[in-house]
Amino acid sequence: MQDGKIRLADVKFKAVIVGAVADNAGTLLVMTLLAAALVSAGLSEDEVMSRMKSTSGLLLGLIIGLGFTVLGGYIAGRIARQHERTHGALVAVIGMVIALIFRDGGDPAWFDIAGFAGMLPAGILGGRLAWQRRTPR
Repeated sequence: MQDGKIRLADVKFKAVIVGAVADNAGTLLVMTLLAAALVSAGLSEDEVMSRMKSTSGLLLGLIIGLGFTVLGGYIAGRIARQHERTHGALVAVIGMVIALIFRDGGDPAWFDIAGFAGMLPAGILGGRLAWQRRTPR
């Protein structure tokens, strides 16, 4: 690093990949477990999908997804041990690409806007938390 710029050589790709896997796998796992819990509580699969697509279900999914983006950014920053916020941001960018690929066209615009608007700050926050943990006070 020179003049505050980050070079490609400064990026720890293993850290970014592990963080992105934690983000996406964690989100998928928790959402699947939530759906399974609703089915085991006696709701039909159609009722579960209806609840997941409701405003409260989408908000819950958004909170879970962004929470795992923070976690993924944190993990990437901790593994990298340098440029933590950048590594967290890269986790979020990978999450955005994956979200675009698997995007459900039936979701309301506010959900897509909130999700994409929140991903980068969430990843950077995770990286910042990793930086704060590494940096002595």
